[in-house]
Amino acid sequence: MARNEIITGIDLGSSKVCCLVAEINESGNIDILGYGISPSSYLKKGNVVNIEGLTRSINDAVNQAETMANLKIEEAVVGLSLMNVDILRNKGVVAIPKSTSEITGQDVERVIQAAKILAISPDRDVVQVIPREFIVDGCEGINDPVGMVGTRLEVDSYIITAPITVMQNIQKCFQRAGILIHNIYLKPFAVKKILLSWDEIEMGVALIDVGATITEIAVFKGNDIVKYATLPVGGDYITNDIAVGLRLPFNYAEIIKRRYACAQESLASEKQEIEIQSIGEVSTRRINQKELASIIEPRVHEIISLIKRELEFDNQKINLAAGGVITGSGLLPIRGAIDLAQKILGMPLRGGKTEMYGYDQTFTVCLGLLSSVISSINFNRKIIEKQKQRVSFLERAKRFLREYF
Repeated sequence: MARNEIITGIDLGSSKVCCLVAEINESGNIDILGYGISPSSYLKKGNVVNIEGLTRSINDAVNQAETMANLKIEEAVVGLSLMNVDILRNKGVVAIPKSTSEITGQDVERVIQAAKILAISPDRDVVQVIPREFIVDGCEGINDPVGMVGTRLEVDSYIITAPITVMQNIQKCFQRAGILIHNIYLKPFAVKKILLSWDEIEMGVALIDVGATITEIAVFKGNDIVKYATLPVGGDYITNDIAVGLRLPFNYAEIIKRRYACAQESLASEKQEIEIQSIGEVSTRRINQKELASIIEPRVHEIISLIKRELEFDNQKINLAAGGVITGSGLLPIRGAIDLAQKILGMPLRGGKTEMYGYDQTFTVCLGLLSSVISSINFNRKIIEKQKQRVSFLERAKRFLREYF
């Protein structure tokens, strides 16, 4: 694997755009070369509300990463959250040429493309294809069919679709920024491998990503996506309650939340004082953490209750032997939020954090995107190695025949 192979992940969030650029090293892992963060309020509930503004935010984050890495970024893998997503199940089937009977990487690509051929509404677009399993001549449960012998290759896959106008607006922003989109991932599917353990996935687990304006709930069990749902609530609603309750500018309320927020009034301290200056007042005043928590707790309780209702709607808790994992900037940084969620949801919960490469949770999605690219590259590399081995075997056979016959 070439050392100079560069990969870039861009996380489109409701409050910020994050960019992480890395180089693939000789061992197949990544070395971070640069990163960038740009504030953004131009993507709300998965919809672009200002094309020029989002383009600027993308440019700003990319330019920071380019300056740090001293290179030009031309393409990227993109992670985002979307509302109105449909997940369909579909199969693709291709015939394997009789001349070879051996399944190649090109055959895998053909069958995945075949799985995309399904009847969907003209106002929707395919965002992502997730293979569930491959089937060779009726033999199910295959994860990697390359190198196997067969005459018929099938893939059972999940097809993720979204409104075509939403995807076109996002594409337009990247085109204006001069960045080619290599692949798009919904955030839970990008971070799944780095936040969830194999045991959790096999037993059944809910990945709950609470962002600024969207909460995504994805339930995984084995190879199955049992449920995917979105709620139009997130951390910005908590910030807005603080802003209204204390008469503060929204940005200042966000700073207060990140520094002092506590999800449970019973855990907050009356001794910890917070100095604030409300809109229209010339002098500052002091409140304690308990007063702040009295504003925050009802909204946190509401968000978690909505998550509970979604999980109970189709009795998903029977699929959650491993409980749940909460990630995202909406709840995870708030002290006591995980404990409160565990009480309300009535199941084991933990915070979804990664220690990969020493970066904080700001770059969790970007790291998940890079990890997904690495998996794809390693898979393609394995295909090439298998094909080389096959060619090498044929060459040895030819030499043997020439020598003895």
